[in-house]
Amino acid sequence: MAETKNIYISRSIAASNDDSKVKTGKATVELRNGDIVEIGAKVYGVYTLAVVTSATSATARYGIVYNADVVTEGNYRGLSDDPRDVVFAAGTVVNFYIPQKEDEIAVTVVAGTAAGAVYLVPTTAGNGYTYASAKTTEKLVYTITDTKFVSVGNARIATVEAICTAA
Repeated sequence: MAETKNIYISRSIAASNDDSKVKTGKATVELRNGDIVEIGAKVYGVYTLAVVTSATSATARYGIVYNADVVTEGNYRGLSDDPRDVVFAAGTVVNFYIPQKEDEIAVTVVAGTAAGAVYLVPTTAGNGYTYASAKTTEKLVYTITDTKFVSVGNARIATVEAICTAA
């Protein structure tokens, strides 16, 4: 599901200063850092995470996957120099945080068209972000603040920087 190869950069995250906002969970789908997930029931201390099915759900609670950059290839586990290689297989327990207003992030993959877009909101059938010219949800909205680049090896990859204005 999470074939976005997104690079997720946390610029300033309130949860990093508040351990009560960092949780553990697992999903039945593959996840990557920065994926938006719906938070489900807690079973034995681990939350069930699911693909976002409706960005406008009044009852949905959202989390952002943010786990150590560890790559698994065959029987080898190690750090990767390319964050796009980091994939958490279905059923893997991952860390996620609950987004809060004023969290600042940068992402490299956003669905839709950037022209006229002011916001990033959850996609309605996936784990990523989509451009929006109007708020389509009050549950999780990032206001776009800038576009820049991040270097990965010799590649310069465009990023969209945003600040959380609704969580």
